[in-house]
Amino acid sequence: MKKFLAFACAAVLLAGCGSSEPKKETKTCSMEEAGMKMSIKMDAEDDVIKKMEMSYVFPGSMLGGDVSKLKEDDLKTMGDAVLSQLGIKEGEGIAAVFKADGKDLKATINIDLTKADTDILKKQFKMEGNTKNIKLSEQLKVEKQTALHVNKFHDYK
Repeated sequence: MKKFLAFACAAVLLAGCGSSEPKKETKTCSMEEAGMKMSIKMDAEDDVIKKMEMSYVFPGSMLGGDVSKLKEDDLKTMGDAVLSQLGIKEGEGIAAVFKADGKDLKATINIDLTKADTDILKKQFKMEGNTKNIKLSEQLKVEKQTALHVNKFHDYK
């Protein structure tokens, strides 16, 4: 009986040691075009992207002046106009933040792929297939090809 208990305890311990945490990975791709800086950060677990953060820095000169001088309401209006121009609407799993970054406007759009509606992601972000199972390794290939296509690829981490 003691041997059986010892064997059972050893089996439980080994089973506990065999479980592994999901492999977490973050990759960022960035580029600059016409004075506007853009980046996309992708957080993945076991090669499946869970969250994306898209950042844009619009030069104040592109927007008509020094963004830091805008009132909060004006900044919100400008942010809403930028979202509209990009074809993006906030909602479940999609949030946008706009703030002055010196004279420039910084827009950060956070997308939680585990929560956002697949149809909205396909429509607003031109995502294809199962948006809950986008492979980081495949998306990096797409990002590289896109960046090479526009010939403005600056950073790939």
